[in-house]
Amino acid sequence: MTGFGVARVAIDSPLPQLDRLFDYEVTEALRGEITVGSRVRVPFGRGAGLSDGFVVELVKESEFAGKLARLEDLVSPVSVLTPEIYRLCRAVADRQAVTIADVFKLAIPTRSVAVEKKWLASGAPLDTTPIRRIGTGQRSFVFVEPRTNELGPIWVQQLVSRAIANLEAGESTILVVPDYRDQAVLLSELSKKTAAENIVDYTSQQTNSLRYSAFLRCLTPAAAVVVGSRAALYAPVTNLGEIVIWDDGDSNLQEPTSPYSNARDVALIRQSQTGVNLLFAAHARSSEIERLVEIGYLQDISIPFAVPKLAISETNARVDSLAWQAIRRALENGDSVLVQVASRGQSVSAYCSGCGDRAKCVNCAGPLWIDSQNQPRCRWCNAHNLGFSCPACGDRGLKQGRAGATRTSAEFGKAFPGIKIIESNGENRLERVPTGKQIVVSTPGAEPRVDGGYGAVVLLDCNELLSRDNLRASEDAIRIWSNAIALMKSGGLAVAVGLQGFLGQKFALWSQAELAQHEYQSRAELRFPPFIRMASLSGERDLLSKVLESLPEDIEILGPMPVTAKNAAVDDWRALIRYEYSQGGTLATTLKAQVLLATAGSKRVSAKSGRAQRPIQIKMDTVI
Repeated sequence: MTGFGVARVAIDSPLPQLDRLFDYEVTEALRGEITVGSRVRVPFGRGAGLSDGFVVELVKESEFAGKLARLEDLVSPVSVLTPEIYRLCRAVADRQAVTIADVFKLAIPTRSVAVEKKWLASGAPLDTTPIRRIGTGQRSFVFVEPRTNELGPIWVQQLVSRAIANLEAGESTILVVPDYRDQAVLLSELSKKTAAENIVDYTSQQTNSLRYSAFLRCLTPAAAVVVGSRAALYAPVTNLGEIVIWDDGDSNLQEPTSPYSNARDVALIRQSQTGVNLLFAAHARSSEIERLVEIGYLQDISIPFAVPKLAISETNARVDSLAWQAIRRALENGDSVLVQVASRGQSVSAYCSGCGDRAKCVNCAGPLWIDSQNQPRCRWCNAHNLGFSCPACGDRGLKQGRAGATRTSAEFGKAFPGIKIIESNGENRLERVPTGKQIVVSTPGAEPRVDGGYGAVVLLDCNELLSRDNLRASEDAIRIWSNAIALMKSGGLAVAVGLQGFLGQKFALWSQAELAQHEYQSRAELRFPPFIRMASLSGERDLLSKVLESLPEDIEILGPMPVTAKNAAVDDWRALIRYEYSQGGTLATTLKAQVLLATAGSKRVSAKSGRAQRPIQIKMDTVI
């Protein structure tokens, strides 16, 4: 661009009062180098220091009547914030009622000077190619066959096939999967189908230099397949043809810090802005996707497939005869067996050996459990309780409750002498195990893959998963069981022990759509998300009251109620706000403005970390 004299800069600051564009005069020396998206450092306020920022626009003159400060420090001429990604960041920030700087940390990785110099020396283009629009794009969902064959999991094969087809058409694909093991298997399969230069590893496990190198690769015009998790949705590919999200119900796709966004929502925003194709794929459908299907925003393009052999045993026994038979039959055929249990460790819970009361942590009063080293630990704060003493009777002994993965492994070892027993859990998570006769005992989400698939999958502790203190217990359980069964080979048998009622009947028939409909309708009756949206505000009571009083009368407010944190300097209060989807934009703008007014001059320090934190925390979508 030529003929400009003013740069409009987005300052990379978490302060809400700086969440807008500021105009700076561009010096003559920089006009030949600076581009839209360049990193800059600009003077701001009365201090002598400079603030980091990104050039969003280059214009001929400013509408500001006063004297403009000069932009004299160009960090890099590389356009790291493309117009498309800026619009996406702005939309996410506005939806979540946060500053755009909170989104920048997800969209733009840490700069590596050495990597950038090498990239520039290679002759890579500084300006990105404009996005090629492909119409309104198709928004769809598909149930994937839950099976593994000699080529690997069916879902991996289907996602890779779509990405390769897009690549051959000259279009890029973003593949978003929740777990690093899923990312690894996708990258491995892609490497068999296309050249390495066509694959962009956007995973978070890489070093900063490798992540920045992957980011710069996305800025080049060549089509690519981008594989990663949440941050991959901000990859600045310039010829994007399709976004694919696998298993959107996984909690790993929920951003744990500000902006607290879900990958599903970010993908929907980017699709609406660019018109690319968007596909959600899974073995089980989340209630959020069910809502979008029911209102017609997503099209269900699933095709019939052979449902897995699944037997439901309604019993109170932890391992019944049906499960034993399935295990023996698979082992006799030389196959591996997967046994999924609800919790890790020797025992899920611990009790006083004297009076039988539930053992509680001496630090936070949380429930104790027995880990794989046979030591009592707290489920809440993870502290060891080696010096346990019962507050009721003074007894220092503990007795174990229901068996965890470690004790279950030992019990299967005794029941099947000579058979190899492997344990995989959150502390020792295996990606793959060799083929052969063996029993793999795993906790949810830690199930390793085996070439060709398992001969049998046994789901234990079904009632334990369903009885968890979570409104999403049923939905999460269905997703966890479905993903485990998908590791089974054709002709294998899956057994769910102790699963009864409507859920057991429908799950045995693999009626995933009906289960999702039932889950969503139960939430609709209670006016719980995702039927409506629910925001939460946390902070001091007086500040919360000021903000809540300014909200429109048609917004439903629940609370505030006290939430006392351990070792907190002050008591946190929390309020929930239920609102319609159509009210989201207005409510986010109102909350952001009113919080800024109410907290002007306020400071707050975290009692746990000692760091400064925002006086009021806003979460526009509370997960319940």
